[in-house]
Amino acid sequence: KLESFAQNGKANCEHKLLLLQAETKSFLGENDEAFGKYESAIAVAGENGFIHEQAIANERTGDFFVRNGDSRASQYYGKSNTLYLQWGAQCKADHLCKNLPF
Repeated sequence: KLESFAQNGKANCEHKLLLLQAETKSFLGENDEAFGKYESAIAVAGENGFIHEQAIANERTGDFFVRNGDSRASQYYGKSNTLYLQWGAQCKADHLCKNLPF
């Protein structure tokens, strides 16, 4: 159903579909494909002005890298924190910093 929304309201839904696909690929262990979907979700959310959802996609990408023991997680958590602050979500940014897995 999200795929049909993404086709009809591409600017509003495409990044959500990409993030869902990334999470699915990650769950299935298809890590290269997952990373590509995460990157696409981040880019598309940014292009369409969804700062809060770009922050979420960065945070989920950070989680993906932590699960896979990759040090790039810190880059994505840092970007996520910055985006949450830009969006005005101080409490979420604080929560992220307090609960980072490193």
